[in-house]
Amino acid sequence: MHPSSERGNIAVNITVVNQTRYESIQVYWIDYKGSEIYKGNIPRGGSWVQTTFIGHPWTFRVGDGGEESVLLKYVPFRIAPTVIGAETTSRESKNPVGTQMFTLRDVPEGYVTRNEGLEPACLVDDTILPEPPLINTYNNGERNLSLFTVHEMEMAVKWSCFQIQREDAASPGVGVAASKRLLQYLQNICLQPNNTKYRRLRTGNRIFFESIYSTGARGVLLALGFEEYFGYLECGPSEGGALNYERLRQISDAMMIVDRTLKLMMESDAVVQPEGADGRVGFGRTGMNF
Repeated sequence: MHPSSERGNIAVNITVVNQTRYESIQVYWIDYKGSEIYKGNIPRGGSWVQTTFIGHPWTFRVGDGGEESVLLKYVPFRIAPTVIGAETTSRESKNPVGTQMFTLRDVPEGYVTRNEGLEPACLVDDTILPEPPLINTYNNGERNLSLFTVHEMEMAVKWSCFQIQREDAASPGVGVAASKRLLQYLQNICLQPNNTKYRRLRTGNRIFFESIYSTGARGVLLALGFEEYFGYLECGPSEGGALNYERLRQISDAMMIVDRTLKLMMESDAVVQPEGADGRVGFGRTGMNF
């Protein structure tokens, strides 16, 4: 079944930059009957700007051919709420329209997706909705499935905090409550690193589920190494051992990021949101071609 455009009424401005090895990337719109309509090309080092609508698929190709020529299949189907530091709308517009911007890059040799172990046709560099970081295929002849690097962990915490801000923009007070509750959990862990009950959090607990598990706050915990296991989010030794200094430092650093996020939400005025940011349509933006 081939995708086709839907009759949409929520506009989105998209910008795509070509930083790949390809001299030209062809851009096709998928019309209402599922046919590809050529709309232009992106020269290497250049960009392509287009106003489209939620639910309209696009295909980016290199050369002629079938699926093997596809770099990316892209469908915008939600406008992410705009927040300070991660804007998704034009500041100058009186009637703000949502924006989505990303850069297509070459995949470094030997790198694959972390979970599936597949080599993508290109790397999508998007600061608003980032793809999971790739990993090196081999480490001394064996696939490297190590945990996030310290830099990746910090970036995941920051992105999760932006998500908390988006949730607060969509439903005022939700992000503030989530941040306060998250800081309480993390502080308990730092104050009592030997007590496993503070780092073994039951997902079925109503307060935890509503304020942490169902919000961007869960992303912070996952970035810090919490794992879901039989109805709990757990971190660190399960047999009574204490968290080591490095793990405690990472949690402390995350607390500072969350605290800054909380102060920003409490002190900033409401930001005018682009149409579609209220969640009336689905959430997401791209699908990569493998």
